[in-house]
Amino acid sequence: MVHWLAVLAPFALWLGAGFVEPARSKPEAQELKQLNRSATHADRNWRAFWRHHLGDWRGSWTRYTPSGKVKETFASSRLFRADPAKSEIVQVNRYRYADGRSIEKTWAFNIKDHSQADGFAHPASDAMRGLALDNGAAAWLIPTLKPNKFAPFELFLKRGDIRHSVGVLYGKNGELLRTASIREKRGSQSDIDWTDTVVQVEPWNPVGRWKGEQRQIQANLSRVPVQSSDWQWIDNHQTNHFLPDRIILRCPERITPGQAFFIRVIWLVDDGELQTITAHYNSEFQLMAVTHHALTPES
Repeated sequence: MVHWLAVLAPFALWLGAGFVEPARSKPEAQELKQLNRSATHADRNWRAFWRHHLGDWRGSWTRYTPSGKVKETFASSRLFRADPAKSEIVQVNRYRYADGRSIEKTWAFNIKDHSQADGFAHPASDAMRGLALDNGAAAWLIPTLKPNKFAPFELFLKRGDIRHSVGVLYGKNGELLRTASIREKRGSQSDIDWTDTVVQVEPWNPVGRWKGEQRQIQANLSRVPVQSSDWQWIDNHQTNHFLPDRIILRCPERITPGQAFFIRVIWLVDDGELQTITAHYNSEFQLMAVTHHALTPES
């Protein structure tokens, strides 16, 4: 969370996500089934995130200008600990810079005070909310954007103990100010890993048709049943940012009142696996839904 936007010190950016995960044990499956039946939308949203993202996530952050030039890069860790019920969380962020500087920030929050009807809140931000899908994918954003205010977003995707998030910041006039790529790993066991590359790459796109599952959480935290989905790359008016490790950010150069928009992250995990996450806003600058696709090539 926090600190990828120097101009937005009060905003904490953090979350995470998942695609392929180990089979659940019977107690875990039963717990999830009971949760689906009885939990409020807010409780389910809270537990959906912490079911996937506790632990010590280590990696690096890279911030970019709107044109894609590297502004800065630094090492980081985001540690999340919880009580057995996962109702009280302690978060510790550490940043280590090449010049020897280091920064550490700690927050404590809980389900009673921070699980809200429009998403879970964080002690460092009154405006931003977290929305989490049951497979781990998540978003950290402001549900209703305000005129002449900064508009920050962070979208998360995850595969096992590897995750990344992409940050986007718009200024008070709606212009894109900067983007960020945060690539992290939990533990030492994983069948994939991040590269050390930080420079954005030449334009490319996933080819062919893809099929799989679509999950969606709406602004009121209700969930659309999992649906079959077809997907393929379509050129549109959005600006594309081609990040390292086969990650693409699609977002407007400017967000304008009266015009609907979306922010999307596409991750080609490998030649046989693709994930996307999208935050959809209407023309009133109100969040409509967050959608995740988990896809494989159409045979």
